[in-house]
Amino acid sequence: MHWMDMLRGIAVLLVVILHGADIPYLNGNGVEEWAGVNRYLEPFRMPLLMFLSGMLLPRSLSKPTTLYLWGKFAAVVWPLLVWIALFGGFIYRGGIDHPAFWRSGGDYLWFLTALTICYLIGLSLKPLVRYKWWLIAGAAALFIAMLLTRQFAEINLTIINRTLYNGAFFFLGAAFVRLVPAWIRTPAVVVLVLGVAAAVIAHLGVDDRTLRTGTLYAVPGSVIGIAVAIWLASRTPDGPVLRFLAWVGRSSIVVYIVHFPAAVLTHRLMMWLEADPVTHTIACTLVGLGVSLAGVAARPWTRWLYTVPRSQQVHARLLDKSGKV
Repeated sequence: MHWMDMLRGIAVLLVVILHGADIPYLNGNGVEEWAGVNRYLEPFRMPLLMFLSGMLLPRSLSKPTTLYLWGKFAAVVWPLLVWIALFGGFIYRGGIDHPAFWRSGGDYLWFLTALTICYLIGLSLKPLVRYKWWLIAGAAALFIAMLLTRQFAEINLTIINRTLYNGAFFFLGAAFVRLVPAWIRTPAVVVLVLGVAAAVIAHLGVDDRTLRTGTLYAVPGSVIGIAVAIWLASRTPDGPVLRFLAWVGRSSIVVYIVHFPAAVLTHRLMMWLEADPVTHTIACTLVGLGVSLAGVAARPWTRWLYTVPRSQQVHARLLDKSGKV
């Protein structure tokens, strides 16, 4: 399903655009209109990334537990540790030992921290992986439980709050992956109505953060938006645009990891140059996008930044020990 890679590519590029605008804006030198556009997109970006990651969970759980854990360590925990050291040690203003850095799950790296937590929680579903409807029910139960905990529990740790809300969509993706083929056959008129509803909710959320993220009130808009995006993406004809976005999506972790340090350093340069808000925002956005795409292109020569060195050899040995080959 190439549309999954395409959607992941769109979502992660929207994250780059968000940070390209927000970094200057939050430091008093941004463009209000640009920030407003980003608020329209906030209900969909991270929930969509989490949902798409969760869609792959049932397949991952079908592997032996040792392979499952190794795969997540090699491709998620490893880059998280590497970039916590690089970003926290050399770029983060407070330094790697600042309490706020750890409370947030590594500043912008919180997404990988939350993803790691979700994969660990996901192990609880392994006994259900052979039973379609039980797996769906179990993943749906985790989706609901995480949202209710986020809504009603008083938790002061940023990374836990972000994981509870955004991670809920990870398990929604796991619950609905087998129902997606039926959904994409839904009549266009139904999707049109849902699209209008998502747009209205997003518009209302521009001035009301509770409708954008972090609350039960934000969930309907995000779920509807994800459903519409999947329906549209599944109908995208093959061509250069789809292939480019799918290429980006297959290396979404690279884009996510490298764009933020590049945008932060550009922001500091623009502040030193006393650039006007428009120039400042455009520079942060374009540099973030350019460095991200360069990182994807350079991935064959920089694998150690994103994957454990020689991870395939370890994977092969684990396969041999599990008796699968």
